[in-house]
Amino acid sequence: MNVTLRRTLMLCMLALILAAIAAVPAAAAPQGSVDPDTLTPPPPPDAECKQTGNYIICQTFFDEQPLVNEPVFELSCGTVYETSTIHREGIRWYSAEGLLLRRFVTEDVQGTWSLSPTGEGPTVRFFAHDNWTDVYTTPGDEESVSTTYHGDDFTAMAPGYGVLFHIAGIDLPNGTHHGAGGEFFIDDEGNVDPQADAALCAALQP
Repeated sequence: MNVTLRRTLMLCMLALILAAIAAVPAAAAPQGSVDPDTLTPPPPPDAECKQTGNYIICQTFFDEQPLVNEPVFELSCGTVYETSTIHREGIRWYSAEGLLLRRFVTEDVQGTWSLSPTGEGPTVRFFAHDNWTDVYTTPGDEESVSTTYHGDDFTAMAPGYGVLFHIAGIDLPNGTHHGAGGEFFIDDEGNVDPQADAALCAALQP
């Protein structure tokens, strides 16, 4: 093999090696971060958002301020005081232009009710383990959201009484519920269903 041919082959091999080395970090490079405040609507504080090809994806979490013996509603037998925690985690999909398209949220609720402002005496324990999916028919417009709920929406129980209320299953965007239970026992104005009032007063009074 003459010197010129050998030199040409060596240069070709070197070029291939350099190209391969250059391609590795490019393929392994992480997707770029995105400032959450540039998105519409913006995600909750401390969300982590990244550009991933056609979408911007945000990982979110949210903890509501815990309640400690806070008055929440009235029964015929007295004021109900609540101690509770609510934790949510979610993922949001935004368009490349930063408009919200879809989000998925999981929620865990734990708490107790009592007729005592100090939490003493009989208590009713309640919890929820549910999730929901929001689809925005108009990207970025919160008024255009269509929501589907899944899971254990609400369960309340007390020692000696077992399960007092249980709402679970799926709630479709058109308002249809499939599963256990149905409407919550307190309406938007704070009025408690009479049967629920009787059941809670029986469980919460000594």
